[in-house]
Amino acid sequence: MNLGLVSLLALLLAIALGFLKQTNVGIVCMGFAMVVGLIYGVPMKEIMSDFSSSLFIQMVGITYLFAVINGNGTLTILANKAVGLVGKKKHLIPFVMFIIGYIICAVGPGAIPSLAIIPVLAVPVAVSAGLNPIMVSLIGQMGVQAARMSSLTPEAVVVKELMEAQGLVGDTFPIGLCLLITELCLAAIVYIYYKGWKVNGKAAAVANEEAKIGKNQIFSLIGLIVLVVGVLFFSWNVGLTGFLIGSILIMIGAGEEKKAVNGVPWNVILMVLGVGILMNIISFSGGIDIMVAALEKIMGEKTAVAVMSVTAGVMSFFSSGLGVVFPTLIPTASGLAASTGANAVQLVAVIVVGGTVTGFSPISTAGALIMAAVSGDKDASEKNPQNKMFIELFGVAFVALAVLFILSILGVYGVLTSL
Repeated sequence: MNLGLVSLLALLLAIALGFLKQTNVGIVCMGFAMVVGLIYGVPMKEIMSDFSSSLFIQMVGITYLFAVINGNGTLTILANKAVGLVGKKKHLIPFVMFIIGYIICAVGPGAIPSLAIIPVLAVPVAVSAGLNPIMVSLIGQMGVQAARMSSLTPEAVVVKELMEAQGLVGDTFPIGLCLLITELCLAAIVYIYYKGWKVNGKAAAVANEEAKIGKNQIFSLIGLIVLVVGVLFFSWNVGLTGFLIGSILIMIGAGEEKKAVNGVPWNVILMVLGVGILMNIISFSGGIDIMVAALEKIMGEKTAVAVMSVTAGVMSFFSSGLGVVFPTLIPTASGLAASTGANAVQLVAVIVVGGTVTGFSPISTAGALIMAAVSGDKDASEKNPQNKMFIELFGVAFVALAVLFILSILGVYGVLTSL
């Protein structure tokens, strides 16, 4: 059997096993890559040639730095300070949380660690302010997702590399704009559904809003400023800069190394890099051409964007956008654009948006983190039992898929990517 087809089937099997057995898809992909290589006589050196050491450094370095900063309480204090600015206008808290999520993600760590941070901040704030904790967590995470294509994030690095590998310009700004508009639409729907303007007047004042900023937090903020300025204006490597600043913070006593290392999302990093190794085999063996040919049968110039958006969205119901959806579908964009007449950048945009916005299902990253945070708070869990949350979060994911499809059909993404 053709190597391209076998390696493609191996990827699909890895995704299925990851979902059914709750195993890391990237680790399974690395194992499958070795088996396929041995059967077809592919040298191990060639299999490993697409292991991106630069991506590894960037992902680990920036998430390490934010694990240090999150561990010393900087993000929690800043979030509570920001929420405290609304005063008695507690109905504005969800919008403040959206902005907080956007900023936390945009300045470097990307969506994965930020998605984990936001519910931890949002749930106690929502409960104490008399708001629905699921609503506040969802809108906060939508802010995180909206910033996913910031030039500082690991996700933007991955998407840029995948685009440039096809001869496309690796500009993630228009893709980020598509994400922002989609997330704002979803945030508005969620706010209306949960009646976010209705506040429980009996709730206590927002907790910890008077928390003091100490020297550790000041050092952390200086470190963040140095990171942003260095990366944006001096082209410093974001990963190496993250390691440097994180190490300095630990050496001056502003962080704990063990806590920081444990805070790095190793599971996601292994997933991204592992899928990339198997995708390398799929790419050089013609597997991408097989995928393109299969998608061409159900696509035309007018339907390509909508079909691709739904495909990415459905895949994201059960798997990681960054670890599975992006590396699987983005490499098909230029081929599909050439055969259907669709715009390649627009196809990449809907893949990124689709691989992001349906992640609120309870069996995907964002939804699972919200369930964990709400369940861990006694007051929140009493009013929001797990079965109720499970259904609600699946509902949000389906609504996100519908919004994605509607915006695709209306040509909104075409307009945004042409700006």
